[in-house]
Amino acid sequence: MTILSRAFRAAPLSALLAGAVLAPAAALAQAKPPAPAPDRVPAGAPEPGKEIALTQAQIDGLLAAQPELAKLSGAAPDKPDPKAEEQAQGQAEAIVKRNGFESLEAFQDASDTVDAVLGGIDPETKSYVGPTALLKKQLAAVQADKGMPAKEKAEAVKEIKAALAAGESAKPSQGNIALVMKNYTPLSAAMGDGEGTPK
Repeated sequence: MTILSRAFRAAPLSALLAGAVLAPAAALAQAKPPAPAPDRVPAGAPEPGKEIALTQAQIDGLLAAQPELAKLSGAAPDKPDPKAEEQAQGQAEAIVKRNGFESLEAFQDASDTVDAVLGGIDPETKSYVGPTALLKKQLAAVQADKGMPAKEKAEAVKEIKAALAAGESAKPSQGNIALVMKNYTPLSAAMGDGEGTPK
């Protein structure tokens, strides 16, 4: 559910706001590849977010800010415009502050923490199983899919295996898992198709 990616500091805001603000927690169908271990992060890659102790107020703030952030737009990603970037950044800062966060950084830390939990929730059982279990489940489904074109299947299998090889990040705290599970329906609806199931 990365609302404004940690890449926010490394990429133009307009490029990040060009798509959906709440991204699915699942990079591959329903499972998000785990964040690489700190010693495996490629040079120049944005640092993974730190886990914070979530509160209900932060969850409410994330959900309230999302529709407003989704409306923001900066310059076209292929035509950087520093003035539009600065304006969009200021608007994003005002939105998150209006929704209870002291800064975009604090907002992003909460978003990353929620994303880490959502990335390990099985949408079928609505229980936390971890990203690795979801990736293995997805790998089995892709391998068993007889209707998928061979080239697509090979690419999907390669991507899932690469995500599995990256290893699993640290398990979120039980308190954060419990709070996100309590709010699973609105969070998954916000990041997915509006019906409570991730895309």
